Amino acid sequence: MERRRLLQTLATLGVTSSPIFDSLHTIRESVGQSLGRDERLDVEMWEEAVSEYGYSYQLTPPQQLLQEVAADLVAVRQAMSRAGSRDRLFRSWCRVTGGLSLLMAKTLCNLGQSRQARPWWATALNAAELSGDHHLSTWIRGEQLIHGLYDRRPTPVLLRHADAALSEYADSAYRGVPGISAARAQVLVMHGMPAEALAELRRCGEAFERLPGSVTGNTRSIEGWGAERLSYTQAWVYAYLGDRDRLDQAVSQTHKTLDPSDPSPRFRTQLALLQATGHVRSGDVTEGVRHAQAAYAACPAEQRATMVTRLADEVLEAVPAAERRSPSVTGYRELLASPVNRRAIT
Repeated sequence: MERRRLLQTLATLGVTSSPIFDSLHTIRESVGQSLGRDERLDVEMWEEAVSEYGYSYQLTPPQQLLQEVAADLVAVRQAMSRAGSRDRLFRSWCRVTGGLSLLMAKTLCNLGQSRQARPWWATALNAAELSGDHHLSTWIRGEQLIHGLYDRRPTPVLLRHADAALSEYADSAYRGVPGISAARAQVLVMHGMPAEALAELRRCGEAFERLPGSVTGNTRSIEGWGAERLSYTQAWVYAYLGDRDRLDQAVSQTHKTLDPSDPSPRFRTQLALLQATGHVRSGDVTEGVRHAQAAYAACPAEQRATMVTRLADEVLEAVPAAERRSPSVTGYRELLASPVNRRAIT
C-alpha cells in the first residue's frame, strides 16, 4: 500500500512507471530474497549514485533533476524500510538519504521553490547528523547558506547560522567548511560590512588550504571544493564592492582553474553576471549591462535557475536611477521580463 502511494505521488511529478518495470521490480525482489539480499552492495550502489549526481548536477536541467532525485528517494526509502533502523548499515543509509535530500533541496531552490525546500534542508541535516558524517553535515550547512543568500533571506539570519556553524567547525578540515566561510564572506559584503567580508575571504582561503587534495582536486563535481570556488567567492565580494580591477583578476583566475571540457553553463553564466554587476557598480553601466545581456541570452532557458536569474536581477538593480531609461538598460530589462526566460515548477 505504501509503495502504491509513493508511486502515485511520483506520477504527479511526471515520473511514470510502466507495468513491465513494475513486474521486473517484483521479480527482482523475489530473486533477491531467494539469494539472501546483501544490503551492503545496495548501499554501495546508492552511494555511487549520489556521487554521480555530483557530476551531473550542473548539467541536468533542474526540472529533470527533480524527477530523478524524487524517484531515487522513494527507492532508498523502501530499501531502508527493509533494513530497519537497527541494521548495521543504518548510518550508511542515512548518509545516502542526506545526500539525496540535499540534492532535492538545492533543486527546489533552483526552481524558485525555496519554501518547499525548507523541510528538505531539515531532512538532509537530520540524516547527516544520524550518519555521523561531518563532511556531509558541513557541506549541507554551506549549501543551505548559499541558497539562502540567493533566495534573499535576511542577512542577519544567515550570519547567525554561519557563525554557529563556524564556531563548531572553523578549524577542521571537513570539506564543507570553506563553503560556510565563503557564504559568510558573501553575506557580510551584502550586509554592508566590507572590512569583515575581506577578513572572511582570508579565512576562507585558509580553510581551503586545509582541505585534502581529493576535495580540492575534484573540480567536476559539486562534492568537491576546488580553487575555482575560492576565486568565485572573491569575485562575488569584489563585485559588490565595485572593485573592478580585483574583480576582473578573480574572474580571470576562475576561468583558468575551470576544466575546459566541463561546460557548466550555470556556473559560467553566474560568473559573467557577477562580473557585469561589478562593472556596473564601478560606474561602467553600458559595458556591464552589455556583458550581462550577452551572458544571460546565451544561457539555455532550461538552465536559468534561481542563482542565474537572481544575479541577472542584481545587475539591473545596480544601475543608477539616472541611467535606467537608457536603451541598453531598457533592452536588458525586457529580456529579463520575458516569461520564457523564467523557469518554475508547473
